[in-house]
Amino acid sequence: MKALPKRLVVLALLLAPCMPGAAVAVDLHAYWDDRCKACHDDAGAFARRTLRVEDGRLVGAHHREDLGRFLHQHYLADDLVAPVTAMLIAQATTTPLFKSHCAACHGDAAALARKSLVLKDGVLTGKVSGRPVSDFLRTHGGLAPGEIPAMTATLQRVLGEVGAR
Repeated sequence: MKALPKRLVVLALLLAPCMPGAAVAVDLHAYWDDRCKACHDDAGAFARRTLRVEDGRLVGAHHREDLGRFLHQHYLADDLVAPVTAMLIAQATTTPLFKSHCAACHGDAAALARKSLVLKDGVLTGKVSGRPVSDFLRTHGGLAPGEIPAMTATLQRVLGEVGAR
């Protein structure tokens, strides 16, 4: 029996959680990286460069009226239009603190979230240290005290976007 191409296997694994009755959430960042990144760059960079939010709606330079319809027609599964749109809205409206303070050492936020973060009783926590991330960031990363809540919120959002529960 001939093996399936790697791209189809990855796509099947990414879409499987969208099937009825599935319990696992989709990793939106892995989906973007597999399906969109080659043409559109990193999701955050793409959102900040080409998208904006007007009256609560995500709009693009070329698809101002119905970006959701365009996303669906651009090979995005129906189940993923709303979550990917929400991810892009968050990225388009969030200051890229992670990129400026963390990416040089930690890579991208999604990889860090998958590997190192967990929610414990609703508090974003380091998997290894068991410490709340907001406490840890007081002495790590060079953030100003006023930037810590925004960074913590961003990392918590990304943790959800990679399918953590």
